[in-house]
Amino acid sequence: MKVLFAVSNESISESIVKKYQKDYKEIISYKNVYYFNAILKEIQRDKSYDRIVISEDLEPFANNDYDAIDRFIFEKLDSITDEAIDSEGGDTPIILICSDRREKAENILVKLFGIGIYDAILGQDRSIEQVCKLIKKPRTKKEAKIYYKIEAEDVNYQSETEDSVSETEIQNILAHYKKLGKNEEAYVESFNNIAAQYTDTQLKVITKFLPLNVRAVLEINSPKYQSIMAFTGKKTVVENKKEKEHDSGLKINFIENQTGKPKLSKPIVVPTAVNTKQVKKIEETENTLNEIQPEPIQVENIEEKVENNYAENQQITENEIEAPKKGRGRPKKVQEEVDEETPKKRRGRPKKVQEDIEDETVNLFNLANETDGEKNNQENNILPGFENELENNSYSNSIMNVQNQSSNIDLENLITKDKKIVCFVGTTKNGTSFLINNLAQIFSNMGIKTAILDMTKNKNSYYIYTKNEEELRKIAYTSIEKLAQGVAEGINVNQNLAVYTSLPREEKEMDCKGILATLIKNYSLVLIDCDFTTPAEYFRNSGEIYLVQSLDILTIQPLTDFLRDLKSNDALPQEKIKVVINKDTRVRGLNPKVLIGGMAFYNDPAMSFMTELFNKDLIKYRVIPFNEQVYCNYMEGIVNCKISTSGYPKAFMKDLKDLGNMVYPLLSNKYRPVDSYERRETFSSDTNNTLEQMKRNY
Repeated sequence: MKVLFAVSNESISESIVKKYQKDYKEIISYKNVYYFNAILKEIQRDKSYDRIVISEDLEPFANNDYDAIDRFIFEKLDSITDEAIDSEGGDTPIILICSDRREKAENILVKLFGIGIYDAILGQDRSIEQVCKLIKKPRTKKEAKIYYKIEAEDVNYQSETEDSVSETEIQNILAHYKKLGKNEEAYVESFNNIAAQYTDTQLKVITKFLPLNVRAVLEINSPKYQSIMAFTGKKTVVENKKEKEHDSGLKINFIENQTGKPKLSKPIVVPTAVNTKQVKKIEETENTLNEIQPEPIQVENIEEKVENNYAENQQITENEIEAPKKGRGRPKKVQEEVDEETPKKRRGRPKKVQEDIEDETVNLFNLANETDGEKNNQENNILPGFENELENNSYSNSIMNVQNQSSNIDLENLITKDKKIVCFVGTTKNGTSFLINNLAQIFSNMGIKTAILDMTKNKNSYYIYTKNEEELRKIAYTSIEKLAQGVAEGINVNQNLAVYTSLPREEKEMDCKGILATLIKNYSLVLIDCDFTTPAEYFRNSGEIYLVQSLDILTIQPLTDFLRDLKSNDALPQEKIKVVINKDTRVRGLNPKVLIGGMAFYNDPAMSFMTELFNKDLIKYRVIPFNEQVYCNYMEGIVNCKISTSGYPKAFMKDLKDLGNMVYPLLSNKYRPVDSYERRETFSSDTNNTLEQMKRNY
């Protein structure tokens, strides 16, 4: 017997296994996971489990909105039942340990029964003994109906989210198309494979997110895409070609010329991008989702736009989307018909990339102590072409997607053990610039060649370090541009510290690798001051990323929103992340661990899903306390355009230097070079005499 346990405490699963083996004289091999998305990942990877035991209280919730919690639980279990299929195609029984608020005959049990979960345990039955009994002999459908106290007519064998498509599925599809590059034939073939796995209503949702160049090709070459976009499977046609061309000013015969096919004898399908104001559209039924129209473009310019979009895709792969899964043994989920003439296909889900950032609802501070110890060790069963978590389609900041123009620059070879690039980022007013400016003073005073690169939108460094002097402003204007050209000419603060900044709110797409290469050739340490407009390339090419957070918990949400986009851009690897809790003071209910728990997850504002950003239990962090004297000194420094750590209390300086030792470990090794005459002067006259005698004797 092989069992997958998803309970919050491993001692529970151990107790169940011991009890079962004692009572039934049968050995159990088992594994523990600690998140709903980890369940999905594991059962996709390994189809040999005989039973799955899930605790409904597996993850904490942010509030007591039971309706929202029930929706979340049901959607998760619905997804799990789709994957809970053994190697022979049979259903794997799921034993659900319900929360203590559950009662028989309530609505969620009816829905769970409808998706084939017959082994839920409620009330006083929630015991180790009862779990063991169900592992040995799961309930039949009839037994479950009696236990749940439900009537057959109450059951609706349809998922609440039948016509929805999860964010992960959308992202997987987009990743696949991105990897196809310019292979237009594969566009159509892949879309046909997708169409075989989704309903027409779901396909309408998917087409909204497809890249413009892909939609343009599908509009011309894919009959299935044309039927989807022509509402409920019916085509929108142009009855009089010449009249429509005259009225709209668009050349419909572009379709013939570009495809190289003979002149069509049937009515021409008008792509959705064509101006269709004069084309009468077929009215949708009540059950059809609102049509999502792509952004209009001129038909004559489709080829040009396609080529422009292709420029971003440099790799061409032959990966294909997996064929639709075979039918399942669980009760079929019946879908309402959108078009009576076109019967709906059974919904199937493609295998999902479970990067441990699946949609989840979670407490803002993630107060639970459970850890997913399996996450880093599990193998990935990944659909071809979907290896990486991809860009969040809702992220509209084009600066994040700046393409690196100096792909030939190899930064890794330039960065030696005594050179380092570090990013600091946090929500406004959490103290990111404060930390960078003070650390830079400490490093430079110890002889470490340090550079501050200000990549924020507001460019606070411009106001501080130009000192309202015209000559320094002139240097600041072009300092970053010159870095891209290989010239290191910044504002020299002291012998070992230079600042590179520019005019505030100046948005120019510049060569990231060229800038960093110039800096790393001229400095030992590069401190990058970042905000939520800083291009992802800087995070991707840095050695460490410091997340700066204060006790103001309301600033966690925008930070995690940005981090989520970084992660989707492959710019937030776990090993690079470190945390600084800044302006710390004693607040009941708040401590660094709680704050880090909140930072580790992106929570959708509606609390409908959650994305894991990093493992909160593996993160290194430092705490910088709030100190009124330090605050006053720093504000005075800003006013006088001169940052200095002079006058900071010793205890505060110790904390700041502890952070410095994390950022640049050589700090603890007294990096400052000492001249020979300084070494001699450190000895007393007696010691010098002794050394001179030893020299003569030996």
